[in-house]
Amino acid sequence: MQRLLFCVTLCMFVALASPGRAAARERCFTEVGYCISGPILAYWERHGGLRTFGFPISGLRLEMVEDRMLRVQWFERDRLEIQADGRVTAGRLGARYLELQGRPWQSFPTIVQAEPGCAYFAITGHQVCEPFLSYWRAWGGLERFGYPITGRIEETIEGRSYPVQYFERRRMEQHAELAGTPYEILLGRLGAAVMKVDSCMPLDPRHEPTAYAYRAILGCPVAPSRETVGVVTLSLRNVPLAVQRFEGGMMLWLRQFSADVISDPEVFVITPAPSGQGLVWQRFADQWREGMPDGVSDRPPDGLYAPKRGFGYLWASNAEVRNRLGWAIAPEQGETGGYRRFWYGFYLYLPSTDHVFLITDDGVARDVSRR
Repeated sequence: MQRLLFCVTLCMFVALASPGRAAARERCFTEVGYCISGPILAYWERHGGLRTFGFPISGLRLEMVEDRMLRVQWFERDRLEIQADGRVTAGRLGARYLELQGRPWQSFPTIVQAEPGCAYFAITGHQVCEPFLSYWRAWGGLERFGYPITGRIEETIEGRSYPVQYFERRRMEQHAELAGTPYEILLGRLGAAVMKVDSCMPLDPRHEPTAYAYRAILGCPVAPSRETVGVVTLSLRNVPLAVQRFEGGMMLWLRQFSADVISDPEVFVITPAPSGQGLVWQRFADQWREGMPDGVSDRPPDGLYAPKRGFGYLWASNAEVRNRLGWAIAPEQGETGGYRRFWYGFYLYLPSTDHVFLITDDGVARDVSRR
């Protein structure tokens, strides 16, 4: 069996390097340094090109896809796969992305019949309504997108909230700011997201049972120099923290770590997003030093608290922060928490309240505590 697998793999490598393929027409992109050729190029051009797939973000290569060795090429919004019979198909990145986030599509609520004007798919228990339905029909239907695997939901993408719907192979996003143009419906950059997540160094599940769910949000964990090459564990760093909760959010004080580099102390102001979906944050340098006044002169209402030290200094000197947060609802609390830096942000554990926050560099914060 091992000899057979070796022969099949060797033949596929030979096919990739054959002179006939090298002479095939290709299209190259200086922006990313990759080219497309052969059946992948034909499929890419036939189904919408840059608008549909984005730029290539890898060359043609062999990968194991759902227990099969295939030739694949990754794009910003897709992964194209050459099947054994030569057909080109799109990868099931919608389902994969949700799986990596710890939100398998089977966990989403379903319905038993469609609303007027919508199309219902009993096989997954979801409907597709306008404007997603027209886009789904016009740009390839089942072949290109697969079945719907969620209903219409709200998600925060790059700091903004959008109506989206997941399909087996893609995520559609409705951009109201582009209403009335051909770009009101855009396809999510799932190729870039899933490729980076799936290409992380191996994670040791004994130490990191939840890391796979966070990869699609934070990317790969940044490995401290002391960790074994080839294996990355969560291995949270113990860090000193200060936390205070307010009427309109919370303040968080900490020093960030990137590998073995320690940042200056910072204050994070975390508040609900303007859309009402999720949380957003702002970061400020901690300018207060021991012995300095905090600048808070007003007396809080009964049952509330005035922030002190660095929190008080920022609160008193920044009217926007003060108006967003209001008064504190509890005293400032110092503790030792768990911290880990990832590509796109950091993971933070507050043991006093058993809260876990994912703080991403695009200004979004997520409370992923188990309740």
